[in-house]
Amino acid sequence: MIKVTATKLRNNIFDYLDKASEGETIIIQRNNKEVARIVPTRQANWRDKMTIKPQIMVAPEELIKPVEDIWEEYV
Repeated sequence: MIKVTATKLRNNIFDYLDKASEGETIIIQRNNKEVARIVPTRQANWRDKMTIKPQIMVAPEELIKPVEDIWEEYV
């Protein structure tokens, strides 16, 4: 989310429209009060913005292995 004054938006409208097309929401302020928003027509996929790739910290066999202690209490 980007906050911008109406004057700055007027002077750089095409830059902010490009950012909105990339998925950013632009908040327009006048006298430090929100007066409008430019919202992208299509929301960006959050997966595209991820910079860290998730990694599994255990062996695949351990990941799907049931926890036997917990199951014994419910049986």
